[in-house]
Amino acid sequence: MDEVESFLSGVAPFDSLEATDIEAVAAACRREVYPAGARILVQATGPSTCAWVVREGTVELADQGRVVDLLGEGEMFGHRSMITGEPVSLTVSAREDTVCYRIPEAAVRPVLARPSALRHLVVSVSGRYEMRAREGLAGAEPSRRPVGEIAHPAKVVLCEPATTVRDAAERMVDADSSVALVDLGEGLGIVTDHDLRSRVVAAGAGPETPVSQVMTTPVTTVTGDRIGADVLVEMLDHGLHHLPVLDALGSVVGVISDSDLVAAGARTPFELRSAIMKAEDEQTLRDAAARLPDALIALYEARVPAPVLSGVITSAHDALTQRLIELAEAELGPPPAPYTWFALGSFARREAYPDSDQDNALAWDAPPEDQEARAWMRSLADRVVTGLEAAGIPPCKGGAFATKGMFAQPLSDWERRARSWLDDPDQEKALILVCVVIDGRAVWGGDVAGARMRAAFAEAQNRPRLLRLLEAFALADRPPTGFLRDIIVERNGEHRGTLDIKKGGLLPIVDLARSAAMAAGVAAASTPARLDAAEAAGTIPASDVAVLRDAFELVTDLRMQHQVQQLRRGEPPDNRIDPTQLTQLVRTYLKDAFRAVSRVQKGIATSMQSGARR
Repeated sequence: MDEVESFLSGVAPFDSLEATDIEAVAAACRREVYPAGARILVQATGPSTCAWVVREGTVELADQGRVVDLLGEGEMFGHRSMITGEPVSLTVSAREDTVCYRIPEAAVRPVLARPSALRHLVVSVSGRYEMRAREGLAGAEPSRRPVGEIAHPAKVVLCEPATTVRDAAERMVDADSSVALVDLGEGLGIVTDHDLRSRVVAAGAGPETPVSQVMTTPVTTVTGDRIGADVLVEMLDHGLHHLPVLDALGSVVGVISDSDLVAAGARTPFELRSAIMKAEDEQTLRDAAARLPDALIALYEARVPAPVLSGVITSAHDALTQRLIELAEAELGPPPAPYTWFALGSFARREAYPDSDQDNALAWDAPPEDQEARAWMRSLADRVVTGLEAAGIPPCKGGAFATKGMFAQPLSDWERRARSWLDDPDQEKALILVCVVIDGRAVWGGDVAGARMRAAFAEAQNRPRLLRLLEAFALADRPPTGFLRDIIVERNGEHRGTLDIKKGGLLPIVDLARSAAMAAGVAAASTPARLDAAEAAGTIPASDVAVLRDAFELVTDLRMQHQVQQLRRGEPPDNRIDPTQLTQLVRTYLKDAFRAVSRVQKGIATSMQSGARR
C-alpha cells in the first residue's frame, strides 16, 4: 500500500472502502502544493469538478472575506458544490503552506454515494458552521443589543394619574401597546392589559376609575444602554413582562417587553418561574423544576446566548430556594430570628449551567448561645437543601452547603470567622473558604446579613498576604497548553480523549477575576463584572482583561452548547468535551484562548516572584 492509499484509509469517508476501491481512488489523486495565501477555490465560481482532501497544513474557508472555518489534515472540501452543481459557496485559501490531494469527480462521487458516507456528508456539508453562524447572528440577536435600540417609542402611552381607565385603554389600543405608563412626577406607575382585566373588569371597577387606583408602583426602569441579555434576566428574576426604557436624562424613550428579547416559543422560562412560585407543595415544585431542561433547549434553539441561559438557570434556582423557604416557614412556624440565605459559587455569580450543584450558606441574627434559633435554622437548612436536591440540584461535592455546620452560623460568628480568615489566611481551609464565601449573594432576607457580610470582607484589599495567596490560588488550575496540532486531552481512564472544559478552561479565568477584583475592593460579582473592576482599578492590565473576557465568552459558549446538546439527547450534562467534534476553527480559537490565559497566568507568576525577591 502506497502513502496515498495508507493516508486515505484512515480518514472519512474513505476509511469504509475495500482495499481495491481505495487503490482506485488513490490512483486518481493528484498531489498539489499551495503556498500560504494561495486561493484553491473562489466563492461564486464553479461549480467544482473535484474534491480536495488536506494532507498537510491548513486551509481557511471565507464568506465574503470573513473566515468561517478552518480545515486541517484529513478534512475534505469542494464536494458540496460538486454534488449540488451549485457555485462554490466559500472561498478556500491555504492558511499556511499546504499539501492537498485533488480527487476528480468520477473517482470521489461513487464514494460519497455509499450509505456509509452519509453521516460524514451530512456533518461536513450541513453542520460545520453552526457555532460560527450563531456568532455571526450575534449582532442581530436582541439579547445582545442595547435595549434602547429595541424599545418601541411609538408604543409609549404616558398618562396622568387622573386619566380614566377608559381613556388609557383607548390610547393603548391606538398605539397597539399592552401597557400604559403613569407620570407621577417623581417616578412612574404602570398599567398593563392584565391589570385592566384583573383590577378593573374582574373587580367590577367602572371605566371612569382613575389609573392611579389600578396601577403598579414603583416601577422598575432600565436605561437604554443596558444589554438585552442583562435586562431579560432582570425581568425573569422579578417576574416582569414590561420595563420602561429611559434615556440618560431620565425621560421615557420606549417600553421593552419579554417578547422583544426572546422568541415567543422560547418564553417558557417565564412560565416556569411562575409555576415554581405558585407551587403549593414540594411535589408540585419538583414537577415545575423538571420543565427547566426543555426551557433551556428552547432558548438555545432560539439562539439566545449562553449568559442568558445561565441567568435562566440561576433564576429558577432562586425561585426554587425562595419557595422552599416559604414552605418550610409554613411548616416550622415563624423564624425565631431574622436570617439571610446565601447562594454561593456559580449560582451566586449568576454563571450556572445545567450541571451546576448547589452551594449555599445561612446566617441569622441571634446570639451564638441561642439554641432555639440554631435548631430552627438547621431544620430550615435541611428542608431547603434536600428540596433543591429533589428538584434536580445536588449539593456541592465539596460540602459547601447550609446543612454543614460551617456554612450555617449566627451572623456574629460569620463576622468573627471572616476577620480570622483575613488576618490569618494561612490557617487550614481559610483561603478556600474565602473564595467560596466571597461569592455569596443573598437570595432571601438580604437586608439582615447582606451588608454586614460585605463589610466583613471589605478589608480584604488591605491584606497583602491574603491577596498574594489568592493570586497563587488563581494559578492552581492551568489551561491545557503545550500542544501543536491538537488540544491536550485525558490520556487514560474513562474520560480518555476528552477535555474538561470547566477545570481547564473556565476555572482559571474565574479565579483570576476573583483575585484581581478583591485586590480592587470588589467582592461579590459576576466574572465579567470582576474583570471590569480589575481593569478600572489597574489590578489587571487592560490588554489582559480583553484576553480574559474573550476567553471567558468562548469557554462559556462551548460549555453551555455541550451541556444543552446533552440535555437534548437525554444524557446527564457534564464538562467533558470531545475536541474532535469541534470544527477546526473552534479548536483553533480554543487553543488560542488557552494560550492567552496561560500568558496572563505566567505574567502574574513572574510578578509574584519579583515581588517576593524585592
